[in-house]
Amino acid sequence: MRNRIALPSARFRLGVALAVCVLGAVGCDHLLKVQDPDVASPGSVAGADKLPTQLGAAIGAFNLAFGGDGSGGNEGLVNMTGLFTDEFSFTETFPTRIVVDQRTTTNNNSTLLGIFFNIEQARALAASASAGYNQFAPNSPDQSQALSLEAYSQLLMAEMYCGAVPFSTQNSDGTQSNTTPLTTVQMLNTAIATFDSALTIAVDSGDHAREFLARVGKARAFMDLGGAANMAIADTIVTTVPTTFAYLVLHSENTTRENNGVNELVWSEGRWSVGDNEGTNGLDFVSAHDPRVGVVDLGEGFAGAGTTVWAPLKDSTRSSPEVVASGVEARLIEAEAELRAGNTATWLNDLNALRAQATQLGVDSTLAPLTDPGAANNAEVLLTMRERAFWLFATAHRLGDLRRLVRDYGLPANSVYPTGTYIFASAPQGTYGPDLVFPVPLEEGNNPNFNASACDVTVP
Repeated sequence: MRNRIALPSARFRLGVALAVCVLGAVGCDHLLKVQDPDVASPGSVAGADKLPTQLGAAIGAFNLAFGGDGSGGNEGLVNMTGLFTDEFSFTETFPTRIVVDQRTTTNNNSTLLGIFFNIEQARALAASASAGYNQFAPNSPDQSQALSLEAYSQLLMAEMYCGAVPFSTQNSDGTQSNTTPLTTVQMLNTAIATFDSALTIAVDSGDHAREFLARVGKARAFMDLGGAANMAIADTIVTTVPTTFAYLVLHSENTTRENNGVNELVWSEGRWSVGDNEGTNGLDFVSAHDPRVGVVDLGEGFAGAGTTVWAPLKDSTRSSPEVVASGVEARLIEAEAELRAGNTATWLNDLNALRAQATQLGVDSTLAPLTDPGAANNAEVLLTMRERAFWLFATAHRLGDLRRLVRDYGLPANSVYPTGTYIFASAPQGTYGPDLVFPVPLEEGNNPNFNASACDVTVP
């Protein structure tokens, strides 16, 4: 049996009570009187009977932050991290997005403000849901899921942003507590602690699907901490995760908010394309003809002549799901751990065992076995990262991996990130910038504990 757990659709309906009244009947006018017509205050969704509502709100917020929607204005981390790295290339005209592709962002970028707001909201709502379960239904498997969503939000922020990110808290009375920004290591350790809580509940309740979710996330956080010792820990965490496990963000055709964000911005609008050898260092996602990254030529992009949109088949419909965590990722973590430990034969066997299962894992064609390129010039490390890039394409993993290549493996940034002359519409348009991460938005300056100078986007 395939072990899977999937997120419900991004649109979540807060419990709506329907009442039937005869117009003019005595006593019905109170239904029209509300204290806060546009806002559901924290207290209004508190209580044991509101726990499914809180969890659903957290799920919906995470879906939006991760996969975007069909509005064109909520891009999602899959789109934005793909554009920032070598997964997607720019084929439109929006100035706040071209600087993301070019890695010359500023902290007053309105597109990145929305991205930051959405993932922060996802984190806060998941934390609120977990607190609700802790009060009214502690150790429920649903609390494990809420904790994992909170931990994944923390983990993604550690991978995407500079090392100075505030994790503010919304209090039950509606006020906000500002916190001192966390460094990248602090964010990762926070995520590990949150995953630990999720894992304990899932194991104790016998919920294997939520256990696997927490295991993959916790291992990913240890991997991001770097070093052979942390990789060895990550290896032991995911041993029991089945290769066929997948945790998905589900999209649907029902509403704009439920639509797949990559489908909207690539398939529907042609605003960017699957990248191909972008900026010298970019991988050959198109020209490799690798079945793990199937593409179709949609013709000219939004910007017109000189642009071509290669659209990813995995996002070909508005209801196409996005993978957050998987057993495939677990096997890749194990392989990399073997390489860090110097067990190159086991490392290669692990990678080839995964490739041998390609068709069973949904890949349209078989994959030939790899050969060991040798350790010279970091060839084995780069092959590992290439395998991760194709297996985990457009799932918000690539930026974290590029950062690890610089921070943990010691490769120069200009040897792994797109670099050199920036080409747009077949013509040179300046050069790639120095940014290695996203900035924290200018609006966080309202937090008295936030020091903008600590947010250095050129540090991996």
